[in-house]
Amino acid sequence: MVVDTPLVSVVIPAYNASETIRETLASASGQTYGNLDIIVVDDGSTDDTGAIVHRHSLQDPRVRLVEKSNGGVASARNAGIRASRGTLVAFLDADDLWHPTKVSKQVKVLLAGGGEIALVYSPFRVIDINGKVLLSPRKYGASGWVLHRHFYANLIGNGSSILVRKSVLDEVGGFDPQLREAGAEGCEDLLLQLRVAARYRFGEVQEYLIGYRRRPASMSSNADQMIRSGALAIRIALSECRHLSRLPRDVILNRHEWQRLRHAARQGDVITALGYAWQQFTGNPALAAAALWNDLLLIGPRLADLIRSELADKLGSSAGLRHFYDYDPVTGIDRARPCPRAFRRLALMDLEYRPRSGNAAPARLANTFTDMATTR
Repeated sequence: MVVDTPLVSVVIPAYNASETIRETLASASGQTYGNLDIIVVDDGSTDDTGAIVHRHSLQDPRVRLVEKSNGGVASARNAGIRASRGTLVAFLDADDLWHPTKVSKQVKVLLAGGGEIALVYSPFRVIDINGKVLLSPRKYGASGWVLHRHFYANLIGNGSSILVRKSVLDEVGGFDPQLREAGAEGCEDLLLQLRVAARYRFGEVQEYLIGYRRRPASMSSNADQMIRSGALAIRIALSECRHLSRLPRDVILNRHEWQRLRHAARQGDVITALGYAWQQFTGNPALAAAALWNDLLLIGPRLADLIRSELADKLGSSAGLRHFYDYDPVTGIDRARPCPRAFRRLALMDLEYRPRSGNAAPARLANTFTDMATTR
């Protein structure tokens, strides 16, 4: 095997994904990087997901099907990791898309970074059921040691972005099933990423290489569950990083609680939004004011995209929208976008950060709930 083209295993967890799995598999098979091991984990589907994957495997022998009883996204991804043959693993949800150069560009960045870089990610565009682009959000891109910044603002934002060394996945124990056990499934990828960031550097390809599909039936559309899942993932990771004495835990937790207010406001639930605002401002006025100011700074650049997205949803039409593949992946990337002051301060902490030997082992929920009680 040529050293600069290591085998990459693509893990695709799928549950009742017959509506989108064909396009997702075509996206994986169509990568310009050819040395792939494509694994679809059928997590107890009751539709014809498995049959569709089998037919696709007849056209692309790199595709394999792993079938298991339903156990959730963490269980499915872990089954894919166990079945993988590559030294690198990329994850692709069964309703998302990749730009054809996604794997190739990420492998190049990972290999160029040496052994300290364990994970590479890229920004994503939000797409509808037809693959038309609704939003092109751009968060605060970061590379190198990113733990402090990843706590503050989820740098990656979805499960279809990362390419990671398999040895590192084994080191951190794969995806944690605790969130599902606690009724808060959805942000297992964030928890894994934080555990990796505590040990290794990240790399970023600054191009929109992922099409992240938004559907009413998808897990990510269940905003309340995703907010609870994200808050729990953050609390678990914070409990494992007590050695970070300068980490502004209150700010981080406040930002995630603020998501509840944002969601109520987007839904037009003014009374609930005001109730959350009252709780935030009476609990910690300075932190609430900072969160509000940060949101106001984001309104301008995103307002047109948000209006377009809402109109497309209400009209039930993607007329006038362009398909994900019709965009150049660099279109819309703003490398000069200003960052909040808190993010800049955390970047300085990341510059000084080095992993402590013997990082805390992944916490179990019993300890985490104790931590939650003491941090509220």
